[in-house]
Amino acid sequence: MNQVDIQHTNSSSCKELFVMHHHYPLVSIIVAIYNIKTYLPQCIESIINQDYANLEVILVDDCSTDGSKQICDAYAEQDSRISVIHHTINQRHSKTRNDGLDEATGDFIVFVDGDDWLASDFISYMLHVITVTQADIAINLVNYTTRDTSQVPDAPIQMWTAEKTLTELLYPHLPVGVWNKIYRRDFIENNHLRFLDRYTAEGELFINTAVQYANRIGVGCHKAYYYRLNNAQSATTQYDVKQGTESTRVLREINNNLTIRTRSVLAAVNQHIWLNEFWTIRQIFGTRTQNKNAELLHNCKAYVRRHFWPVVVDEKRFSKRIKYFATGLFPIVMAKLKNLQFDISLHRDQLKHNIERKY
Repeated sequence: MNQVDIQHTNSSSCKELFVMHHHYPLVSIIVAIYNIKTYLPQCIESIINQDYANLEVILVDDCSTDGSKQICDAYAEQDSRISVIHHTINQRHSKTRNDGLDEATGDFIVFVDGDDWLASDFISYMLHVITVTQADIAINLVNYTTRDTSQVPDAPIQMWTAEKTLTELLYPHLPVGVWNKIYRRDFIENNHLRFLDRYTAEGELFINTAVQYANRIGVGCHKAYYYRLNNAQSATTQYDVKQGTESTRVLREINNNLTIRTRSVLAAVNQHIWLNEFWTIRQIFGTRTQNKNAELLHNCKAYVRRHFWPVVVDEKRFSKRIKYFATGLFPIVMAKLKNLQFDISLHRDQLKHNIERKY
């Protein structure tokens, strides 16, 4: 059995239910910060104004140069729940989050990206999910974005096995980052879980490793995390060939170290690697480095063409099957088309953000 429905709960009553049946555990919220002055106040404000108050907020400033450091210090002076770690040299996300984990004393751990923000019920809802399922990790199937701010209908809380969760993460049918989730700290410490130093996808490596140790995973379906798509400086909004190649390297690392190797898990990781080879083609065209990366482009194109059929057969959604079929036959055309769609969407996001800031 891969999943169990626990109960149908109106999310607005999560705090009341939690208070009725549980004590007030301390939740450590770790925020990784680097040069996000524009977005940081909204992030911190959303955390300190949660409807659940027993929080330990750890702001880890990775040697910012834009004034983010001063913003962190100012909030720490105002709220005793906030502590700040300042790096003297930039050490990237893995070290930043590991320093937060080393500092944390809470019963539960939450990671928030510094340019994202939380709905006021995020902590109380995620605490409710992980508690009623008695899980080591709880994930949320849905989140707001700067493009989509509509809530979904209430849905039952579920309990998934490690195999089910790993499969969904690897396809990926779920957000692969460590955000929009909650973890028991003793689970992290007992399994010696830390972020490994990688150029990119260190969060993906962490969560896919962690779920393989979990006894069960609680699964909620209520939007309470806001994921930003309009940060022009984010790695997710910039073309970067190394992001593509290093992401593929991490996926192969995950594949090589899988302890759960069922058919569904292997099909999922193989599809993700295939998608990442295609994504690397997109990065090459996005950076206009086809000549510089001619050999890499040739290899990625060959991989996408050679391995597309098992991906198409395995995919359950008809619309995705059509897209994957077309990608396998015409990877260059599809890469250019996807980049055009991405560029238009990003332009709209930034235009909307600039208008909102102005007014």
